[in-house]
Amino acid sequence: MNGKERFVAFLQQPSTLQELREGQEIFRAKEIQDYLYFVRDPDTALREMAPLLNTIDGFHAGALALLCGSRVENGGDVSIPLDATLTLMIRQLEQAFSYQKVCRELSDEELIQHFPEATQAHYGLPYTLLAAMTMLSRDVQARQQLQQRQDVRKLINELEELSSDYETLYYIKEALALLDNKELLVLDPTNERGFLTRLVGVQDRMYHCYALLQHAILEHTGPGYLNADPTVPDAVRYAQNRDLTRDDYQSLKDIHDYQRFSFCYPAVSRSEDGHYSFEPLGFFPGSASFYDNPAVALYDPPVILIGEKFMTFNWTPSNMYPVLHSALNSSVEIIRELSSEEVQNWLQKLSQRNKSPH
Repeated sequence: MNGKERFVAFLQQPSTLQELREGQEIFRAKEIQDYLYFVRDPDTALREMAPLLNTIDGFHAGALALLCGSRVENGGDVSIPLDATLTLMIRQLEQAFSYQKVCRELSDEELIQHFPEATQAHYGLPYTLLAAMTMLSRDVQARQQLQQRQDVRKLINELEELSSDYETLYYIKEALALLDNKELLVLDPTNERGFLTRLVGVQDRMYHCYALLQHAILEHTGPGYLNADPTVPDAVRYAQNRDLTRDDYQSLKDIHDYQRFSFCYPAVSRSEDGHYSFEPLGFFPGSASFYDNPAVALYDPPVILIGEKFMTFNWTPSNMYPVLHSALNSSVEIIRELSSEEVQNWLQKLSQRNKSPH
């Protein structure tokens, strides 16, 4: 047999209990090392490995998924293994859930004998989750599709409640909560301007949105808009996860940021002279979820108001929105600035809503 045939034959053998217990030692197997040595082109390796992911046992499949993830990290085409990896991940989540229901009552020997697939999936799932995160970080569309899977969300939440065995589950849960291709309308009643924005890869804590949004607005309007301080380049780079090195992750760990505007709920009042104002104390908390804004349910797109800052809120980016993966970029871009007529229509709509007893 040649190297590829030995590699495939090795993976197609059922995982033994000893293999499961040894964990990462599988990556030292001669069959794996030889294959990786001779197949250097990432896409070639991915085209050969991806079709095997859902044909072999759960532990070997998890290890293989991680090998696929490493090829993607080395420049391989993420589209080659992505679908197969996500299919594997969902199946392993289900099997790991089954494993957790019985694992406390049986020995390892009994588990592998009576529940081999669930046991193998339990040991392979952490590798699969890492691989899936590597791939999802690079594909916005795939994230959006998975975010629509309420069954997957439910399964992840239930598995997380049932067991703390899968630390890497946190990253997939965060990926499913990312704000991807979400539009947000930003209105400035003071200057009667409006900005339609798009959020991509933004963590579902408004501090992350604010860090990116205030930078985008100041770049669009020019410095000093609403008497705002300029943003700090390193804080912006961290929020975007742009061009960060290993040293940057360490040196920026304790950096602080703060809001340049007041970010408020969409409630405005119209004075007799026709000018609009809003309550600056109606600050939309930075620790809140995007979906805590009532405008998400009321308006399409959701609306948030900005005005001159009247008090300062500080936050630590590494605490509020830690980098989830080096390949996961985050952005808020201004799609367009609204016309004066559009802004007036929106402000009128908000003021009428504010008057309504409902």
